[in-house]
Amino acid sequence: MTDRDECRMPTCSEPARDRAGYTGRFCSDSCEVRYEHLQADARDAAVDEAEDRY
Repeated sequence: MTDRDECRMPTCSEPARDRAGYTGRFCSDSCEVRYEHLQADARDAAVDEAEDRY
């Protein structure tokens, strides 16, 4: 599968489906929500790390 055909959730290898306007991105709404949470956690960790440096 190509990246466009496979769910973007790192732990998911299901084919992406056209749901909620995310064609070719996620296999389900639940994967989309989890992925957004992972992205938010990564951003928060990067901010915390940057603040700890100063």
